[in-house]
Amino acid sequence: MHFSNQNKKNSIPKKNNICPQCSFNNHPPALYCEICFHPLNAVEDQFKQYQPKKSVPIVPPLKIVEEQSPDNLPQKLRSPSVISGLLVLALAIALWFNYFLDRRPKYISANEETKITLYESIDQVQDVPSGLFSYGGAFYFASLVAHGMNDMIAQDYPEFNLRYTKPTNQAPTYAHGIKMLLDGELSFAFNGRPLTDQEYVQAKLRNIKLLQIPIAIDGIAVFGNNNQAVNNLTLDQVQDIFTGKITNWQQLGGVNLPITPILLTPENLEILAIHNLESVSKKTQYAANYTLAVRKVIAIPGTISLASTSLIQNQQGIKVFHLAAEDSANYIAPMIKKKPNLKLFENGAYPLTRRLFIVIRQDGTPEQIAGEAYAQMLLSNQGQEIVEASGFVPLYNRKL
Repeated sequence: MHFSNQNKKNSIPKKNNICPQCSFNNHPPALYCEICFHPLNAVEDQFKQYQPKKSVPIVPPLKIVEEQSPDNLPQKLRSPSVISGLLVLALAIALWFNYFLDRRPKYISANEETKITLYESIDQVQDVPSGLFSYGGAFYFASLVAHGMNDMIAQDYPEFNLRYTKPTNQAPTYAHGIKMLLDGELSFAFNGRPLTDQEYVQAKLRNIKLLQIPIAIDGIAVFGNNNQAVNNLTLDQVQDIFTGKITNWQQLGGVNLPITPILLTPENLEILAIHNLESVSKKTQYAANYTLAVRKVIAIPGTISLASTSLIQNQQGIKVFHLAAEDSANYIAPMIKKKPNLKLFENGAYPLTRRLFIVIRQDGTPEQIAGEAYAQMLLSNQGQEIVEASGFVPLYNRKL
C-alpha cells in the first residue's frame, strides 16, 4: 500500500484537456493545445509542483511556418522605413551591377579569326601601334576628319600618326583605294561599296586576307544649280539623266536648258545600279573632288551631281532634289535645314542609301594592327558619336 500511495502521490493528476486559453477540447494524451500551443492544465500543475519558485518560464514549442507572408513578418521588419531601405538597397545593387555590365566591352565577330571590340571610348582601345600609317579610298572620310575624329585620336594616342594618301595620276575610285591597300600603300581604306569577288581573288593571290567592316549608313543626295526650277525627281529619272536618256530639263517639267552631269568618276553611279560605265552620258564633266564638283554645279546652269549628304551639308548655292522611288510620287527630302535627315536614312524611307565600310589587311603586319585599332576607335561609342555628327547613321552606338 505504501508503494501504491507513493506512486499516486508522484503521478500527474488527471484533469480534463480543455485549453484554458482557446477552450479547445484536446485529445487526452495532449500536453499542449493542438490549436494555440498553450500548456494544458495537467502540464501547468505538474511544473508548479516540481519546479523551483524562481524557475525559467516554460516556452511552448515553436510553430513551424513554411512560408512567410508580409503579415507574418516581425513588426520591425514590417516597418515602412525598413521596407523602403531594403528597396533602395536592392535598387542600388541592380544599378551597380547594370553599370559594370554596360562598361564591359562588347564584341562583333568580323570573321572566324578576328573579333572587333566595341569600347565605350577611343582611349580604351588596346594594342594601338606607334608609327606613321596611311589611309585613303572613298572621300567620305573627309567629313569624319572635319568633325574631329583624327584630332581625338591624336589627343589620346600621339604616337599613332595618320596621313591621307591619294592615288598617283589616277582617279580617286573605290577600286583604286583597294588596289593601294593590296599594294601596301595604305594601312586601311574607306570604301563606299562592298568588296567585289575580283578584289577578294586578287587579295588571295597575294596571300592577303581583306576584312571589310561596316561602320555607318549614308544617304546620297542628288543636287543641282540653285536656279533650277525642278524640285522633285524619281530614281529612274536620275538614272536616265546620268545615262544620257534625258538630256534637257524641259523633259522634266523645267525650262529649256541642257542637262550637264558632274561626277568624280563613273564608279559613283554604282549607287544608282548603273554598272555599265560605257553607258554614262557623253555630256558628263568630271571633277577631282567633291569641293570642285560643288563649285561646278554652282557656277554652271543646268548641272546635276550626286554625293554623300555628309559632304554637301551646309552648302549654299545648290538645290538638293527631293527623291522618290521608281514610279512613285512620294518625294522625300534627304536634308532638313542643310543637315542630313538621319532618321529617314535609318528607317529606309529615303530611297537612296548605302552602307559604308572600312577595309583592313589581315597579313600579320603592323598595317593590320593599325587598321584594327582604327576600326575599334571608329566603332567605339565615342567614335560612333563622331560618325553621327559627321552626317552618317551609326551602326553600333549603344546609346541610341
